[in-house]
Amino acid sequence: MRTGLLWISFITYLLCTAAGFAQEKTNTVDNWKYQDSLSNDKQYPKYYQKKIDDLNSLHQLYESELRTELKEYVEKVNKDLEKGKISADKAQELKRERAAQVAALITSHKKRIEAEKDFVVTEAEKGGSLSISTKGVEISLNGENLQREKKKFIKTQRGFSLSLGYNFLNGDNLGINDFSYPNNNYIAFGPSWLTQLDEKNHIRIRYGIEYQSHGLELNGNRIFTPNTDDTMVAPIGFSVEKAKFRQDQLMVPVHFEFGGTEKREYEDGRVRFTSDNSWKVGIGGFAGLNLSSRLKLKYEENGRDIKQTTINAFENNVFFYGLDAYIGKGNISFFGRMNLNDVFKSGSVDGQYVSFGIRFI
Repeated sequence: MRTGLLWISFITYLLCTAAGFAQEKTNTVDNWKYQDSLSNDKQYPKYYQKKIDDLNSLHQLYESELRTELKEYVEKVNKDLEKGKISADKAQELKRERAAQVAALITSHKKRIEAEKDFVVTEAEKGGSLSISTKGVEISLNGENLQREKKKFIKTQRGFSLSLGYNFLNGDNLGINDFSYPNNNYIAFGPSWLTQLDEKNHIRIRYGIEYQSHGLELNGNRIFTPNTDDTMVAPIGFSVEKAKFRQDQLMVPVHFEFGGTEKREYEDGRVRFTSDNSWKVGIGGFAGLNLSSRLKLKYEENGRDIKQTTINAFENNVFFYGLDAYIGKGNISFFGRMNLNDVFKSGSVDGQYVSFGIRFI
């Protein structure tokens, strides 16, 4: 046991390096508080000093974990020696090898931490800092530094759009009354961007990328016929619990948005516009690509529940386009969307999507 303690003491002596201990200092002129943990005794704003202290703590934890592992390893080797599993020379060799490995790991980690600290010190000495005193907040900038994060104007804002509603096909022989009211649904969502077009932000352009899904169910046990030269509306011939047609699509919507806005000017010079409490109107269009078409049937046959799905077996158009408009206040609006081209190819049933509902932006 005594031999183990001697080894630990010896290893600790090898691993110890000169380091300054952190002491809190106060500049009585401006009431700034610093943690002086640098060997050159320089003082840095608290923002950078915290980064340096965090790096010091990280290395201390790392070194402590390795020292503990080394201690446990030495104890294990000593037990093996006492039990006669290894010779004294072998025990010394094992302990020397592990000690050298630990020393190398700690030295390597120390160099990396010191390099990161040097980078922090360099940034601090450039003059870019954010410090807090009893007098308030002071921002000192050198070059671009924090200026990138605090631009005076931001013309384009990012967001997320979610649309929920009802849809149906409108055509020569199809209308809203041909579809199930509870089982027809529409959903669209995706990232969106809003770019300011005029100085007062009364005119904007909103655009994005959306995934949308149309869900349709004809009433009267009818379906859109799959696996035929032309997709038509036809009776199934038996009673079904569910006969739902769905198309999944990817599209790009673009709108010109008009409405009131509120201008906010901050003390640091930033200017921001917000329309959270203002009415807005959007007019535009969309175009996209059909990803898949499927028909899901659910019915009972001979006492068994049958589920059947037919995928991409319809004469539908791949590309689509249409018009879209919305009106609302803040982040909530009501929308109406209408396709200008037919869902199915020429010769098939005539019909264009009509969708409406509520949109969250």
